[in-house]
Amino acid sequence: MNANKWQTLAAVAGLMVSVTAGAQETTASTGGGSFGNVGQLVISTDASGSLGYTTQGSGAGFIFLEPGADYFIKQNLSVGSGLQLRAIFSEGDDPVAFGLNARIGYNIPLTDKVSVWPKGIISLQLGDSLLPFANQALPADVTVILEGYAPFLFHVTDHFFVGGGPRLAFGLGDDVEVAFSVATTLGGYF
Repeated sequence: MNANKWQTLAAVAGLMVSVTAGAQETTASTGGGSFGNVGQLVISTDASGSLGYTTQGSGAGFIFLEPGADYFIKQNLSVGSGLQLRAIFSEGDDPVAFGLNARIGYNIPLTDKVSVWPKGIISLQLGDSLLPFANQALPADVTVILEGYAPFLFHVTDHFFVGGGPRLAFGLGDDVEVAFSVATTLGGYF
């Protein structure tokens, strides 16, 4: 009877070791290479430039550039900030704004070379009222915008990626304004 207990215990221990080793191997080979590791710093720029649509009912050409930095505080969980330059080209004057944003993101590895990195962003912009996202409680040249951006990243090599995806922006104020675009991103990490 004692021999059966030891054989059972040995079999269970062997099974646990093989399951643990398999789990470690799977975790190490998940997508996006090493992107999203704790302590990693990401330098990137997001850009959008095309014809867009706003809830104001008309099309407009626009370009948005946002160089920034993100830091992974936990596995795949990032916090960051960026600078913004936004310009809209339409009939009449061309509004321009500069801003700062704070953001939080979560990297989701899909394959060894592909991941999706959705981010929630809050922006404070100074300059012309864009799209026209004006908050009546703030001075006329200050705008607060909440955004969601979900770029699919292709990890070209270790520490370098390109990507793009949908971006949705909500202007805060008495009238909620909405803008949808497709943005691109380019960056590296170390």
